[in-house]
Amino acid sequence: MGFSGKAYIVTGAASGMGKATVQKLLGEGAIVHAIDLSSEIPDHGETTGMQWSYPIVDISSRDEVKKTYDLIFERSPQVSGLVNSAGIFFGTPNSPEGDKLLRKLFDVNVMGTWNTNTEFYQHVKDSRSAGTNEPPVSIVNLGSMASVRGIVGMSGYVASKHAVLGLSRTFTQDWGKEGFRVNTVAPGAVRTPMAIDLTKEGPPGNSPYSGALKSISEPEELANAICFLLGDESSAISGLVCEVNGGWP
Repeated sequence: MGFSGKAYIVTGAASGMGKATVQKLLGEGAIVHAIDLSSEIPDHGETTGMQWSYPIVDISSRDEVKKTYDLIFERSPQVSGLVNSAGIFFGTPNSPEGDKLLRKLFDVNVMGTWNTNTEFYQHVKDSRSAGTNEPPVSIVNLGSMASVRGIVGMSGYVASKHAVLGLSRTFTQDWGKEGFRVNTVAPGAVRTPMAIDLTKEGPPGNSPYSGALKSISEPEELANAICFLLGDESSAISGLVCEVNGGWP
């Protein structure tokens, strides 16, 4: 896929789809700056000869994102792409407690997407003006099936993931002429801690096995889709919503 020697930023990199994406990129010879809020450094197996870093960042804080990107672009002036897979999931009851949960969902899922994407755009532009970064670059945001449909009892999460898709689609239009591709991957149920929460909190119709393939996806399968959109083979694709859901109706 042409990742060897190129630098990438991956958020939500400590587990699940983010971790699987980091592992795939490292296996392809990429330089990976893996961002997460967790202080527990993920195990990527044998990494001898691989180049990666693991800054601890709260993506809901623009200041933290900016400072981290400053360091990343100092170390890797030419960054070829961003994968924003960080996010949170829970229900939002109609109560004062639900109000707090809704704000938290938007802080992480929406403002996190805004912060990571807009700071990436600005840092790439700044590095280009210094003559060290040229197009094209690719951004892949992680949405959800909740980006394209409603889910009973999950209004806050659904609203936040609709917003992620809206940002991706708008960034596609705003930045396309400058060589930025922006796509969204919308997973169904994936074998991650978040998917376990889905089976506990969601209604029967949202079972991980309700898709046509009757199976739950593995993080590595999502990483394949993410890396396709990140890489050169998808050079003509931007603004896509790639549903990876086993055929949910």
